[in-house]
Amino acid sequence: MRQISVGNNLTAATKTTVYTVPTGYYALWNLCYVVNHSGNNKKVDVFWYDKSTNVEIKVLDDYTLSPSQYLKFDGGAYIVLEEGDQVRCESEAASDMSTINTFELYRKP
Repeated sequence: MRQISVGNNLTAATKTTVYTVPTGYYALWNLCYVVNHSGNNKKVDVFWYDKSTNVEIKVLDDYTLSPSQYLKFDGGAYIVLEEGDQVRCESEAASDMSTINTFELYRKP
């Protein structure tokens, strides 16, 4: 097992792929941290793209963060990502947000 953290400054109103599970691995997605640096309330979406079914699932849908507020989900649960799966984030237009995601990466047996 190898732990990986990935940080991104999101480009407003642009869906950003923040992580893709490499070939030959699966990952446990156990932390998603999003912070709003904007001067007013802004929304964010977080997605899991399941490559095996070619389906994008919203993990967060138009979640509103007030200025300097953050959102963190961690610890009690995780999402299992297979090779090629992706985590994507998109913040509202005219926003300034950052995200940190942490994964436990395992080589497939």
